[in-house]
Amino acid sequence: MTAIHIIYHSVKGHTERLAEAVAQGVENVGGCSSRLIRVEKARKEDVTGCQGLILGCPTHMGNVSAPMKTFIDDILGPIWLKGGIPNTVGSAFTSSGTLHGDKEFALMALLVTMFQLGMTLVSLSPMSIPENKHLGYSHGVATSVLGRLPNMMPEEDLAVARELGKRVAEIACKIHG
Repeated sequence: MTAIHIIYHSVKGHTERLAEAVAQGVENVGGCSSRLIRVEKARKEDVTGCQGLILGCPTHMGNVSAPMKTFIDDILGPIWLKGGIPNTVGSAFTSSGTLHGDKEFALMALLVTMFQLGMTLVSLSPMSIPENKHLGYSHGVATSVLGRLPNMMPEEDLAVARELGKRVAEIACKIHG
């Protein structure tokens, strides 16, 4: 079984809804399993014990949230010092409380961290699924939650998150099958 771990931080539940949708996408790929892990509870074994790793957090001031940054420094830093996690497949997702919110910078911060670890990163084509036309991100999932309750996440955003999980799982299965 190819294990995909989704490590995320969520403040008001929006990013958690995206994480759940990502996990659904993973579960739709035969031979793959997903595990949702809140960043505050993530351990080294959660990173080194999987074939796919997807990171998600809210965008704060054009960057990752403080708990995600702490995870990067305290957990991923020592893993990097020991050679990283080459061939682990990865991607990222984020949400922000404003329409723009500099979400692409948060995505890039997560992706650069994964590159540092030697991971194989998976992207989405902005036009790969019709729902991604309004988000337009190729390097992960990013959405605005302005004025939305977590249970009011648009189906289009959740569909793109499911597609991200599916893509990571498919590539991880091909590499690690």
